[in-house]
Formats: sequence, structure tokens, C-alpha cells
Amino acid sequence: MIRKLAAGALAGMLIFTSACGGQTEEATPTVPSQTTASPITETEAPEETTEAREYPDLPEADYGGFEFRVLSKDGSATYWTNRDIFAAEQNGEPINDAVFLRNQTVGERYGVNITEDAGNSDPAAAARKTTLAGDDVYSMYAFSMPSYAALATKGMLLDWHTLPNVDLSRPWYDQNSVESCSIGKKLYFAVGDILIMDKDATWSTLFNKRLAADLGLPNLYELTINGGWTIDAMNTAMTDVAYDLDGDGKMGANDKWGLLGEAWNTNAFIAGAGVRVFSKDESDLPYISMNTERYYQVFELASKINGDKSVTMLADNMSGFSDVWEECIRKAFREDRALFYVCSVFISAFLRMMESDFGIIPIPKYTESQERYYDIISLGAGDAMAVPITVGDQERVGTIIEALSAESRYTLIPAYYDVTLYTKLARDEESTQMLDIIYSSRVYELGLLFGWGNLFYLPGDMTGKNSEAFASSVEKKIKSAEKAMQKDIDLFAAL
Repeated sequence: MIRKLAAGALAGMLIFTSACGGQTEEATPTVPSQTTASPITETEAPEETTEAREYPDLPEADYGGFEFRVLSKDGSATYWTNRDIFAAEQNGEPINDAVFLRNQTVGERYGVNITEDAGNSDPAAAARKTTLAGDDVYSMYAFSMPSYAALATKGMLLDWHTLPNVDLSRPWYDQNSVESCSIGKKLYFAVGDILIMDKDATWSTLFNKRLAADLGLPNLYELTINGGWTIDAMNTAMTDVAYDLDGDGKMGANDKWGLLGEAWNTNAFIAGAGVRVFSKDESDLPYISMNTERYYQVFELASKINGDKSVTMLADNMSGFSDVWEECIRKAFREDRALFYVCSVFISAFLRMMESDFGIIPIPKYTESQERYYDIISLGAGDAMAVPITVGDQERVGTIIEALSAESRYTLIPAYYDVTLYTKLARDEESTQMLDIIYSSRVYELGLLFGWGNLFYLPGDMTGKNSEAFASSVEKKIKSAEKAMQKDIDLFAAL
């Protein structure tokens, strides 16, 4: 991942909704005065980068002022706010300015105007309406991934493998999404560097550096790089830190905790172990893969750790708060009363004013022998790109998408790293490497994308239960899940 390191960059904050399990998080982080912002300039770019710049293999063209119109979501309600599609002008905020310069560069090169329609609370409904009318209104969609499932099965989206001038093997596309999100070798949405909401929606582990030092923990960055960051290592450390601070004989909101989060994080730990609710066979067709002894063993450990009420404080278990996230969960982390916080990368935005330093590492492995880390992404919160079937000139749209994607890798993504690392996290260079690991290790669960039988949500819903009870619940849902899955497989095959 290429980066610019510009300390003092200021994030344009957005409204957050976790869009995961039963608990939701919705608030606006405090935004410091814009007078403290340091715009990204060419003089702030480093002498060296971690990779040589690549250029897309695209034809020269002048599209005569064509409007490349993107349909996105309205973030004022329950979704995150898009900040990666359009910027009217430069204002000194790094991400805004990167979007503006990216669009200006591509716009001038190809004679296009990039615009955004962000006023729809239900963009999928707007997409269906224009498609059924046969209108060539939008060149690209940019909203949450599960919304694309119904559009795709109804034949309303183009297969990215057929889109002219788009090369999905290039580094500005997330290869994990290309591999994971296709059905029968057909891919109807893509995740890439044009958008940053998917990065915000990626799960990670935050840790309090002060508490880690007090406990005498090893350097967690080095432990991660050496492959030793495991769920057992997390469990040992968090058990040692939990303490009944107020002395009332029970663990509550004012006590010291080993781990913070939500029941949905049981799914994150399971995904971190490399097992899946749904996997795919050699024909790229999905099948249920959670009804195995290996999955049940992983669930047993993940459920035990995430559901241990003496060590782990889950938002799902706390009551009596008007905003459980701000008044209970994030408050505990800010006040040095929690060692670990498993959450999306974006949550660090709410910890801006925290006095103690904190760091970021991936979701832990199941065992040290596991080849790599896996970090699940909340598909309902993260955005992806899709192209409507009604697009008249596919070659033109493909060219613009590829140009925007390549340009984003060297403008928007460095700005995103600057903002995320240097105004949210612990101001250390190791965090940059951690984000590289996290974003290269992302998991796209088909069960979360398509919702087949609601199997994906079962582990989180049964947090604290044992594997026998869990296996019994899985067996009760398998037939309905298989039926729903096969229906979609058949629909994809007919397209």
C-alpha cells in the first residue's frame, strides 16, 4: 500500500452506524476546528514509497463533457455518509481535497464531469426504479453491499468480468472481494480504491498502550508481525486486567475490563480463525461450511471469550444508557478501563480526545500455525461499486471507472491513511503496517451478503452458549438456508 505521511491531517467526520448485529452505534465524532487542518500538498509527500506507481492500460479518449453520475446513499439517516465520490471544491480537508483532485485529473483527461446523487435514503429502490424504466441515468452505484444481492439476482447489474477496460487483477481492486463475492464466476460488485467506506467498515482490535505496558505485555506490533497474535494471547492478557473497580462485588459499567465490543464480534473471532459460514467449491458455487467439527470448536472458544461477563463488556448486555456506546463502551476505553476493543477501524474516530495512546492490530488468529490473519468487513456498512445494466456505453464507463480507481490509489488512499493514522490512532509508524495487514486480510462472508437462512448471525446471537447448543441450532436452520442459497444460485445461472 502506498502512503503519504502527513502529520496533522484532519478527518472529515461522518455519522456512524455499526450495521452488524442487534446493537447499533450512531453518533457524530467531535470535529476540531478547521483552522487546525494541514492540507496535503506535494511538498509533504515522502521521498520514498512502498511501491512503484502503476498506470492503467486505457485508450485515449475525449467524452465531450459526459456526466459520470454516481448513485450513493444518504448518510443522514442510518447509513454512513459518503465522502469519497464528489467534492465541490478544495477546503483544506485531506480526503475532500484528494477526491476533488482525483475527479479533476480524470475529468480533464477524458472530458467528463463526475457528479453524485446522494439524496436517496433507499438507493437500491432508486436503482430498481430507473432500471425497470430502462433509463441510462447512472454510470455507477456506490452503496452497501447487501443491497446489490437482490439487484444482481434480478439481472439489473453488469458482470464486472465483462466490463470493458476494467482489469480486476490490478492493485486498485481488493483481490479478496474479487475472489470471495462472485457466484458461478460472475461478479456484480467490486471493492476498490475509489471508495473508502469499506476500509472504515473493516474489523480490527484496538489496544490501550498504557495498560499493555503496565501488564508487561510483549510488543503487540512485533507479536502480530511474527504471527503470534492469537485469540489465546488475547484471552490471557484480558483476563489479567479485568477488575471490580467500584467494589460492588459485580462487574459493571464503571469497572475495568479486558475486552469491549458487541455480541457480533463472536463472528469476527470465528472469521479470524479462517473458517466460514459459507464457502465455495471448484465451480465457484457456495455451500454451507459451518456445520463441521472445526467450526464448532472455533465457535466454542470465540463464544466463551466474547461471552465471559467477568472479563468482556458487550454493549448488548448493558442497559439504562441513552447511548450505550458513548456512555459505556467508548467511555471505558477512553478512561483507560479496557485493554482491548474489537470494533471497526472507524471507531477510532470517536477516541480522538483520548489522552493515552492506543494502537491497532488485526483480529487475532485461532492458532499461531495459522498462515495469515483474517479481518471481517461489515458488508452492511461498507460500500462497493456496481454498474447498472442500463449503461449505454459500457466501454466509456469502464474506462472512467478504471481511471478513477488507479488515480484513487495514489491520491485518495494516501489521504485516508494520513487521516486514519495521524488524527485517530496512536501516531506511530507501526500502525501503518498494521493497516496494510488488516486491509489485505479482509473477509467477505457470503452469508452476510445474501442472508441465506440468517445462518451468519447465529454465532453472534448465541454468544456465551456452548458448541452443542450451537450445533443443534445450526441443524435446524440448514434446510431453509440451503433452499434460499440454491434459489440464488439458479438465478445467477440463468443470467
